[in-house]
Amino acid sequence: MRPNHRLLFLYMVSKTGHQRAAEAVMEAASHMDPRVECVGLDAVSHAYPLIGNVFYRMYIQMLKRAPVIWDYLYDNPDVEEATRDARGLLTLISSFRTQKLLREYHPEAVVCTQAVPAIALSAERRRGRLKVPLICVVTDFGVHSYWLHSEVDLYLVAHEDIKKEMVGKGIQENRIRVTGIPIAPQFGETLDPTEERLKLKINPHQKTLLVMGGSHGLGDLDELVDTLKTLPLSFQTLVVCGGNRTLYRKIKAATKGEKDFHMYGYVKNLRRLMGAADILITKPGGLTCSEALAMQLPMILTNPIPGQEERNVDFLTRHRVARFAQNAEELIHTVHDLLKHPKNLLQLKQRSRLISKPHSAWEAARLIFDLINKRGSFASRNNSL
Repeated sequence: MRPNHRLLFLYMVSKTGHQRAAEAVMEAASHMDPRVECVGLDAVSHAYPLIGNVFYRMYIQMLKRAPVIWDYLYDNPDVEEATRDARGLLTLISSFRTQKLLREYHPEAVVCTQAVPAIALSAERRRGRLKVPLICVVTDFGVHSYWLHSEVDLYLVAHEDIKKEMVGKGIQENRIRVTGIPIAPQFGETLDPTEERLKLKINPHQKTLLVMGGSHGLGDLDELVDTLKTLPLSFQTLVVCGGNRTLYRKIKAATKGEKDFHMYGYVKNLRRLMGAADILITKPGGLTCSEALAMQLPMILTNPIPGQEERNVDFLTRHRVARFAQNAEELIHTVHDLLKHPKNLLQLKQRSRLISKPHSAWEAARLIFDLINKRGSFASRNNSL
């Protein structure tokens, strides 16, 4: 490859699994060929700086306060049909911004890790204004209709089940490759729990639970912590509140004097916390679950966001690599079962090994490079836009 070529990665909301997936592939691609520049952008905030933050806040508040609305909107065929004309108008309006973005970065390929940028770029392909490859990385263990476009050159998906689902919805099989959800390559490396606990300055010999609500601290973490406090077992708990400072302060106050509860805000080195834990209790985001699978960390899933995370629960429980706790009583029962019966914990770890894809980012980067080289995009960048 010639130097100074660029790959453009687009997502819609920053500090989410969609951004982490993009960054994982960017890291792998940069290692595979340092001459290729990788750029990751929150597409909405970049194209519309004035409304990007407003959109972000609306999205988070809907997930927090009105998940039933999200449930209704998510992959609803009636909503999809009713909004088709409106979405067509929006993509027409956004066409100018999209073209400005493409002219600014001159990418050799565009990689979307969220469905909304994929809609906009597919519309540009239909208008003949996008000549470089368009790749979509599906970051959950299921796919909704907003991902599906005949203009996409390559889909990278988590598992053979998702590939079959997409083929059933009309996507050509030769345009879908199973890579796993891209995660940072470091999650495929083995860590010693005792050593990681020593680095975290917690008890190196005590059973350890890791409780998370994603980067935004969703999932009723305060209620989860209250439930765990009632368990008459010996364990320590690491609680990650993400960027939710209000929640951090609330749980910090509720666990004051509890020496076995350790609080964290937004964590950059999540791998260390996962490496220290025996069980992960989390809302079932696609990236977090893929990282846990790669580390063979048994999972208890709670409080899924309607839509994509419910599909993640269905997939992971169907493959018996995670347990699902619908309420406090089930959480207590499940934690008690796994801590008191190491055989059950070991079975989850062993099954995780069978479906995990620790090298997913490397495989995704390789397939992207293969597609670009096959299309000759690196040789024709001046004619690509």
